[in-house]
Amino acid sequence: MTDNRVKDRRIVRTRSMITDALLALLQKRAYAEISIIDITEQANINRSTFYAHYIDKDDLLNKMIDEKLDRLIALGRFHQASPASTSAFNEPDPYYVALFEHLGEHDIFYRVMLDRPAAGDFNAKMQDIIKSSFFSRISNMGLDQKLQVPLDILLDYIGCSTQGVIATWLFNNRMYSPHYMALQLTRLSSLGIYSAMGIEGASTR
Repeated sequence: MTDNRVKDRRIVRTRSMITDALLALLQKRAYAEISIIDITEQANINRSTFYAHYIDKDDLLNKMIDEKLDRLIALGRFHQASPASTSAFNEPDPYYVALFEHLGEHDIFYRVMLDRPAAGDFNAKMQDIIKSSFFSRISNMGLDQKLQVPLDILLDYIGCSTQGVIATWLFNNRMYSPHYMALQLTRLSSLGIYSAMGIEGASTR
């Protein structure tokens, strides 16, 4: 059992070195310009070690992306039944808190992926997950019959606006804390756009 734990830790450590190497390279050059040799030299490992864990660089990238997107999906599922904070204006929505804490923990990955999509359409995949998370919340909270705008338009707006705020926050080196960002998005959600702009007569219910 002890030998297996040691082996597992070594596997995790090696894969972490490889993924960190690819992320470091992606901050300097385009994905198409990066070779397996570049990755192994950056990670200070030999090619046989790389191929013991990944088929090729596409396999490496796809597994990196899938791991993070699976985590985003799990966050959405965990908070799909938790209502937004509608009564406490200074209490952030738990989903936004978990989301921004996750993004802050893996900020280099998300900055690279959002700024330089390396394979597939990462931006669209991430946005779809955000939309799916809110769709689940709307359905589970029984709000789908109370919507004042078509559901598809609402979800598009939530996905685009949330991801846009996320990208700006990451590109500005996270000048605000995850908790602060979660609170501001909660307030925007509670107020509504017109109310947040201060337009007279806008509803804040």
